[in-house]
Amino acid sequence: MEEIVKGLQTIGVAREPYSTTAEKCASVLIVLCEVDGECHVLLNKRSENLRRHPGQVCFPGGMREDTDTDTADTALRECQEETGLGRDDVRVRCVLPTLKVYQKTLLLTPVIATAPPNFFSSFSFTPNPEEVAAVFHVPLRTFLLAGDDKPPLISHSVEPNDAFDTHHFLVENKGQTFDVMGITAHLCICTAILALKRSPEFSYRLPSSYCLVTREFKERIQSLLIT
Repeated sequence: MEEIVKGLQTIGVAREPYSTTAEKCASVLIVLCEVDGECHVLLNKRSENLRRHPGQVCFPGGMREDTDTDTADTALRECQEETGLGRDDVRVRCVLPTLKVYQKTLLLTPVIATAPPNFFSSFSFTPNPEEVAAVFHVPLRTFLLAGDDKPPLISHSVEPNDAFDTHHFLVENKGQTFDVMGITAHLCICTAILALKRSPEFSYRLPSSYCLVTREFKERIQSLLIT
């Protein structure tokens, strides 16, 4: 796990307090854990009762609140509220560059954290039923593998002449099947590339048409991709 963390920390940015910016800010917590010798990542399925993105798979996370000191603080608070996973259960390792998503109106910061080996298998998650339908984990390498049943890449168009590619991964956990797609899938792919230092088995490009990332982040991802 330490080697995996090093791969992420090479691109991570400093954990800094929030500024007084009026821009909308949100954070997600990407929790990694070694399960039976393999790196797994934690994911949520959103409640079907939510107004926005009901039933979709996402990372624990949410919008900044006034009491949050920084992006990691937001991610940790939201994760505990949604899954029952507390601040003392994980260790924040690095903060990845902030993305601009949803037509570039929202600043989204991915925060990388780790849990002790096999913690996912022993911890009793307590999903908040108002927000979360399920909490599950899958091997991180899943997001570098080409699907057997269908291509993991589907093209969508939100505006004329502005198509973008979004990946879909059907993953299984405890007899349930989950569809990981959109920005969550992209973050899973990027995390897997950086952490495992492997290129995906499918063609991949960063979704520049609907989010912005730092040049350093793009260059690091591109350096690990098969050309």
